[in-house]
Amino acid sequence: MIKKLLLVIGCVIVGVALYMKLLPASAHSGDHQVRIALFVPISHPALEEVERGFKETMDTQYTAPYRYTCFNAQGNKSLLRAQAEEIIAGNYDLVVTLGATCSETIVGLIKKKGVSLPHVFCAVDSKAFAKTLCSSGCSTGVYVELDYIKEMDLLHKIKPEATTVLLVYDPTHGTGLEKYKHELASYLKRYSMTLNAVEIYHPNEIQYKVSALLPKNDVVLVLVDNTVVAGIDALISLCNRYGITLMASDLASGKKGAALAYGIEEYESGKEAAIQSLEILSQGKSPKDIAICAVNRFTLAVNAKTAPSQSIDITSLMAQPLDVVIIEDEHHD
Repeated sequence: MIKKLLLVIGCVIVGVALYMKLLPASAHSGDHQVRIALFVPISHPALEEVERGFKETMDTQYTAPYRYTCFNAQGNKSLLRAQAEEIIAGNYDLVVTLGATCSETIVGLIKKKGVSLPHVFCAVDSKAFAKTLCSSGCSTGVYVELDYIKEMDLLHKIKPEATTVLLVYDPTHGTGLEKYKHELASYLKRYSMTLNAVEIYHPNEIQYKVSALLPKNDVVLVLVDNTVVAGIDALISLCNRYGITLMASDLASGKKGAALAYGIEEYESGKEAAIQSLEILSQGKSPKDIAICAVNRFTLAVNAKTAPSQSIDITSLMAQPLDVVIIEDEHHD
């Protein structure tokens, strides 16, 4: 009788242990620490602002215990793929991706492996692209509807004498900057401006690929491009040295020293991603039931300290009927 009782008790213990093992991590105990994977393709100020917006919003609004694991591919595509595989296999409660490449890679693996990992993306451009990322049923996120045409109109108003623009870009960037290159080249013809281009595949290529081209151009243009923005310091130094105007499509580069910047507040993108994450973690919503949203308030900024070195006359600029924010945060020689 005692042996039978002990056998029954043993079976119950084993059964409970197996049941607990099969439960999701969040169901094991009331004090489970939520695990969030933050996945970024490379380090630069714009993405750091997005990340700061996400973390600060989570820290102030999420009361449950949680921790981040940060994955940074440092511009290495092979490492990015390996880190994505690690995240998918890592039993995380949520993955937050910054940028097109990280987001696409995670979505692809979710589909391929048939997992149901909740995914929130941000720092990607265009509503159409954002919708493709939601095709897995596990994703939602935040996008920016970029307006490079408006940016070119502003550039012409500020520098009507400019005739040549050098686009420094990575043609392999996730959303396809090659497409924008052709659109801008066609559009700038109306202002009798020529668009030249130089391809950059790693930030350390900027110095030797760009410097020889600067004397032949009036403006250097950088789009939303994680590869080039990661090397923005090199471009700022070159443009200061040659007296060439640098126009960036993110405000963080303006704070770093680009004379002109036209973009969103990157912090807001991270904040909106955190709000969506809270709906998943706190309210138990499925990502497919959370609508994608846009951050679309753009600002034209001028760096007052570097503008003179980059052939921008602040006095003349301020006399124009433009809504301009003056930046005086940082100075780069």
